Amino acid sequence: MRFRNLFLAFSVFFLFDLSLHAQGNEMLLHDDWKAKRASEILVDGTVISSPDFNLVGWMDAVVPGTVLTTLLHNQVFPDPFFGLNNELIPDIYDVGAGFYTFWFRKTFSLPRVEEGQEVWLKFRGINYAADIFLNGRRINPDTHRGMFLRQKYRITPYINKEGVNILAVIVRPPYSVGEANGGQGGDGTIARSVTQQYTPGWDWVCPVRDRNTGIWDRVSLEITGDVDLRNPFVKTYVPGKRQPGIHQEPAYLTVSAELVNASDVVQKGNLIAEIDGRMWKMPVAIEAGKSTVFSFSEITMENPRLWWPNGVGEPFLYDLRLRFEQQGKIVDCDTVAFGIRETGTYFDEKVGGRVFLVNGQKIFIKGGNWISSDLLLRLSPERYESEVKMHAQMNMNMIRVWGGSITERPEFYDACDKYGILVWQDLWITGDCNGRWYDPRKKESQARRRAYPDDHTLFLNSVIDQIKMLRNHPSLYLWCGGNEFPPLDDIHDRLVGEIFPVYDGTRYYLNESTSLDLSRHDIGGGGDGPYGIQEPVRFFNTPSYPFNPEIGSVGMPNGETMRKMMSEKDLTPPENDRPNPVWQYHKYIGYGETIARFGQIRGIDDFCRKAQVVNYEQYRALQEGFNAGMWNRYTGMLVWKNQNPWTALRGQFYDVFLDQNAGFYGYMHAARSLHVQLNLNDFALCAVNQTLIDAVNQTVEAYLFDIKGKLLSNQRFRMDIPANSVRVAGKADFAKKPTGLYFLRLVLKNEKGEIVDENLYWLTNKPTDLRELQTLADASLQLKIKKDDRGKSVATIKNTGSETAFFIRLKVWNATTNQIVAPVFFSDNYFTLFPGEQKNLDVDFSVLPVELIDDTNLVLQAELGNGRTVEIPIQ
Repeated sequence: MRFRNLFLAFSVFFLFDLSLHAQGNEMLLHDDWKAKRASEILVDGTVISSPDFNLVGWMDAVVPGTVLTTLLHNQVFPDPFFGLNNELIPDIYDVGAGFYTFWFRKTFSLPRVEEGQEVWLKFRGINYAADIFLNGRRINPDTHRGMFLRQKYRITPYINKEGVNILAVIVRPPYSVGEANGGQGGDGTIARSVTQQYTPGWDWVCPVRDRNTGIWDRVSLEITGDVDLRNPFVKTYVPGKRQPGIHQEPAYLTVSAELVNASDVVQKGNLIAEIDGRMWKMPVAIEAGKSTVFSFSEITMENPRLWWPNGVGEPFLYDLRLRFEQQGKIVDCDTVAFGIRETGTYFDEKVGGRVFLVNGQKIFIKGGNWISSDLLLRLSPERYESEVKMHAQMNMNMIRVWGGSITERPEFYDACDKYGILVWQDLWITGDCNGRWYDPRKKESQARRRAYPDDHTLFLNSVIDQIKMLRNHPSLYLWCGGNEFPPLDDIHDRLVGEIFPVYDGTRYYLNESTSLDLSRHDIGGGGDGPYGIQEPVRFFNTPSYPFNPEIGSVGMPNGETMRKMMSEKDLTPPENDRPNPVWQYHKYIGYGETIARFGQIRGIDDFCRKAQVVNYEQYRALQEGFNAGMWNRYTGMLVWKNQNPWTALRGQFYDVFLDQNAGFYGYMHAARSLHVQLNLNDFALCAVNQTLIDAVNQTVEAYLFDIKGKLLSNQRFRMDIPANSVRVAGKADFAKKPTGLYFLRLVLKNEKGEIVDENLYWLTNKPTDLRELQTLADASLQLKIKKDDRGKSVATIKNTGSETAFFIRLKVWNATTNQIVAPVFFSDNYFTLFPGEQKNLDVDFSVLPVELIDDTNLVLQAELGNGRTVEIPIQ
C-alpha cells in the first residue's frame, strides 16, 4: 500500500493542452473505467458495449494501467513491492492467460460534432492483444497485437453524437508469457511476442504476475475535419562544427507531415507551418480515402538557437505549429516541440571506441541505464520530470533505455529534451532471451530463440510506428537493435536498408549494445561489466572497455526506504554478506568486506549509513576513473544502472520512492563538467574540462587534514585546461601524511578566484583505518533555512564545535506522518564539515506533488554519520 499511495500522488494524468503535442481537438479517456475478468462474462463485446448491458460485479479500473494495477487498486492483492507479497499473487504461467484476460468498459459523451467532422479513437499502447467495440459494433477489423504499436480508428459511423457512447475493450496477455523460473526473462519464451522481456523476472527484479497486460498507455478521442494531420516531422541539418552561446551560421530544416483523407472525395487546401514567427504555406490535394506525406521546401534558419546536451550548452526548443486549412478554416492542427541540432559519430581507432558528436563537437558520454519509471507501468509526466531532472543534476548527458523494457513514452522524451539528456533507445531484444548464450533455464534451443520474435512483420511495423512517435525529440540520439544481441539478419537488413533511412535518416543505428562498432578491446572485443563492488583504485588501474555500455555496482537505499520495503523483523543486516530471504528476493547485491571495514554494525540504520559512504566512494571512483582516461583510453560510459522500477537493493542512485542515496552525490561530483580529482592509482591531481570552452588561469588547491580537521599541509598549482580535455596539475605531496584515516580536500578556482569545484576524499593507510570514524564525538551543528533574493530556499549548516562532522545527510521530514519527503533536490549532500566550517545549499521543492506537502509539518534534518540528527522547521 505504501508504494501504491505514493504513485497515486504522482499520477496526475495527462492534461489536454493544444499548445503541447496535442492534435486538433483531443480529449483524454482516462477516468471512470470499469473492468472484469473475461471468463466471468458470458456475452461478447457487442453486448457489453450496448446501453442495456448490466454491470454486475465490475470493479473500478485503472486506465492507463494494467490488469494487475486494477487489481491492486481494488485491494484484491497486496502490494507486490513490499516484503514477499509478490509471492501471494498468482503467476500467469501457473493460472493461465484467462486469469489476466479482462474486459475494460467506459461510457463517455462527445462535445458537439459538426457535419463534416470526423471522430477518431486513439490508443497509444495496449499489451498485448485486443478487440475493441463501440456501441455494439466491433471497430478494429483485425485483432490488435503488439505492445509497441499505436492504434487510431475512425469511429464516426459508430458514435452517438448526442447521448452516451459505450466503449468495451477485451485485452489478452502476450501469446507466450513464459515461465518465471528464475532465469533472465524466465524461460525466455516471452520474447516470442513483441513485448517487454523482463516481466518473467531478471536478476534485478521479481516477476510481474500479469506480464503487464492491459491498456498501459493513454487513450484519447480526436475530432478533425475530413482531413487528419498525422506524424509531423522536423528534420534538422546543422553543418560544420559549432560552439554554444555565440552567433550561429544558418541551420536548415525540412518539415513534413502526413495528411489522411477520410472522405470519398478529393480534399484540397493549404498546409501551413509556423516556426518562431515565420510562416510557410503549401497548397495540397489528397485523393479520396488516401494518405499522403507532404514536405515543405528546405527552410533556412538564420542564427538559430541550437539544442545542446546537459553541461555543454542550452537545450533550446522551438515549436512547430502545423495546420491544414480549407477556405481559411482549420481542419486539423498539431504543435510539436523540436530542437535544432545534428548528431554524428565516428570510430576512434586509436582509442578503440566510438565517439559521439552533437553539432560537430565531441561529447564525452557520462550516463546510465534506465529500465522504466515503474515496474507496473504506472507512468506520469510528473514522475518522468523528477527522474530525468535527477539525471541532469548528476551531470549525466545520456540515458540508455534498456532493451528488455519498453520504448519510452513521449513524456519521458519531453523531460530529456528539456534537460539536455541524450537518449540511447534499445529495441525489444536481449541476448538472454534471444539466444546469445546457452542457458539451461530456457525452454527452447539457442537456434530457436535466435529466430524470436515469431512475427517479424509485427516487430518491423512496431519500429516504424515508434520512430514516427519519437523522431521529433532532439534528445533521441541513437537506436540500438538489442541488448547484448542484434536482431535477426532479415530484421536488421530492413532496419538498416529501409526503415531508418526512410522514416528518420538523422540518427546512428547500432546493431547491439556490445557491438564491435561501439567498442574494441584487447581482452577480446566489445563487452560490458563488471557489475559488483570494486576497490575504488580498480577503476583507475584496470582497463575497461573504451566505451562501456554497462558497468555497475551496489545500491543500498537509506533506512527510511528499507522500512517501506519490508517488515521490521526482516530488517536484519547481512552477516558475512549473506542476506536473509527477503533481502535476497529484493535482489541484494553484496558489499564484500567494504562495510565490515567500518567496524561493528549496530542495526539496519547503521548498516545503511555505512553503505552510503561506500556508495559515494564507489560511484565517484567509477566516473573519475573514466575521466582520467578521457579521449585517451575512453570515449564514454553508462552506469548499470541509474534506477530501479521497484524496491530493489542493487544498482541505483535513487530508490523507487525517489530518495537519493549517497552514490547520487558521489557521481554528481565526479561528473561535473569542470572538475578536480585525485587519481587513486598514482595520486595525481587531475583537472577535467568537459565543456567546449578553454578554462584559462585556473588554480588547483590541495589541503591535507587529519581526522579531527586539523590542516596539515597544502599545495597550489596554476594551469590552463583546454576545452574537452584532461590535464594533470601535479602530484599530491604526502610528506606529512598522518597515520590512520585522513582527509584530502581539492578545490578548483577560476581566474577570478571563485570556487568552481570542490572534492573531499577520506583516505586510509589500511582498510581498517575506517574504524577511526567511529571514534569521532558528536559534532555541534547549527542549521538554518530561508528564501534568498531569487526566491529559492537556501539551507545553511555550520559546524560550531571542535569535532569533524563527517558525511552529513540532509533530508526533509514530515513530522506528522513520520515519513521522509521526496523528491527534494539538494545542491549537495552527504558532505563533511571541519570545525568552524559553514556550507550553503540550495533546496528545491519544485517537483513535489501537492499531496506530499504540508508546510506546517515539514522539518529539515541534518543527520550525522553516527545517526544523530539536528532539525529545524521549514516555514
